[in-house]
Amino acid sequence: MDVMECIHTRRSIRKYQDIPVEFEKVGRIVEAGMIVPTAGNIQDLRFIIIQDKGKRAQIAEASLQQYWMETAPVHIVVCVDIKRGKQFYGMRGERLYSVQHSGAAAMSMQLAAHHFGLGSCWVGAFDEEAIKSICGIPEYARPEAIITVGYPDEIPPRPPKYILETFTYIERFGNRIRTFPLIIAEPSPLVEKAVKDTIHAIDEGTNTIVGKGVEKGKELWKRLMKKE
Repeated sequence: MDVMECIHTRRSIRKYQDIPVEFEKVGRIVEAGMIVPTAGNIQDLRFIIIQDKGKRAQIAEASLQQYWMETAPVHIVVCVDIKRGKQFYGMRGERLYSVQHSGAAAMSMQLAAHHFGLGSCWVGAFDEEAIKSICGIPEYARPEAIITVGYPDEIPPRPPKYILETFTYIERFGNRIRTFPLIIAEPSPLVEKAVKDTIHAIDEGTNTIVGKGVEKGKELWKRLMKKE
């Protein structure tokens, strides 16, 4: 699938089949997280792959009792080496850049998982100290996210989203354009689908409301031509 299809069709999966995930795929997913950009290329990201059933149960318990996590055969704990960010960028590197880096890695890994036919879910609610203890994370590192990975056992519907114009401003905050999809070079998949559906409706002719409107327009035109 192309990148836009991957972005639009990815879903958060919380039900998994009892099928092991090929380790090669796990490696490719972690690679997708590893290659994301980091400030000054400090590469402060660290990843812990958890497959042990007992540890997965402990992680689920430490993640505010989200027991559905146990069904995912792989957990990837995304960590940052906070001392590296602090060394190069001070407090901003420790508190902001580290979060940005881990967020970029988490999303990249989820898209990679979807590309390989796997499901994933980004978990951010957990007892940080408990996760550090379970995974042996040292004091100078911090767990930022847990990505569950496995073959999906559900197909969640697309959650409702606001339209593009709600989030997007031009040149300054609050300067909203109501017809934003019409001015961008590449229409969104939703706009493209609407256009295709309209064209199909026109092709259907009198069997559609649009087709009936076209026929009425033709009849009106003929009458006007006769009056001339």
